Amino acid sequence: VCLLAQSSTITVEGMGMSENAAIENAKRNAVEIGIGTIMSSETLVKNSVVFSDDIFAKAIGFVKSYKKIDGYKGSDGLWIVTIEAEVTDILDEVLQDELAVQTLLNAMDRPKIVFLIREDNLIDNTPTDFAETKLLSMFYEKGFDVVDRQLVAALKGDPDYTSALAGNVAAAAQIANQLGADLVVIGTAKISSGGKVYSMTSGQADLNAKIVRGDTGEILAIVPKAHGKKPHISPSTAGINAVNEAAELLGKDIIGQLIRKWSTQQA
Repeated sequence: VCLLAQSSTITVEGMGMSENAAIENAKRNAVEIGIGTIMSSETLVKNSVVFSDDIFAKAIGFVKSYKKIDGYKGSDGLWIVTIEAEVTDILDEVLQDELAVQTLLNAMDRPKIVFLIREDNLIDNTPTDFAETKLLSMFYEKGFDVVDRQLVAALKGDPDYTSALAGNVAAAAQIANQLGADLVVIGTAKISSGGKVYSMTSGQADLNAKIVRGDTGEILAIVPKAHGKKPHISPSTAGINAVNEAAELLGKDIIGQLIRKWSTQQA
């Protein structure tokens, strides 16, 4: 079996009371193999009924094309068919399934995550945390365990906290350990004005971030730049809308990178 993120060719058998039924069973088996590279076998068995109904039913969509290699009717009346199936976009399809994502998070023991985002608001010239708030909300809704912001705020003034905000990966890992987190996201956010467009102000925001393992300091994901741009009659609101847009792009990128990395580990 050769499984890739974009396309996979799988040779698999299926059984059924008729040749067509055996082919459909083989398609489902091909999908199960693909799912199995992403989910742990224990989790797959534990949720077999749900997966049968929710994911395996999508077999036709997963199997882009197939050709029958062999087929015969056994002495017991059952057909046994061997097909070579091209299963396409298996990983992307599974990522769109919330149940599959939650199962993967469970397989990874629900990693706890902490956010350390330094935000410069050049429009209001005041300390803000709009990007961090948006990211916290996104990861929480996706099913991640996030560290309470009050616990993070209590570390302000700690040398490691200051160094982590400045981009020091080792210091960020130390902060994660102090807070009992498995992962830490460190990054910067800059909110600025792009000038006036008629009576509107163009809000601009640029974010970057990296996600670090708390135990080893290994960098798991990097997003070098996420840009947001939103107009509004209020300069402050334009900036907030722009940074929320950029934070959403950054959060989706990080989550996608993490899930792909963890899927490979589970495989």
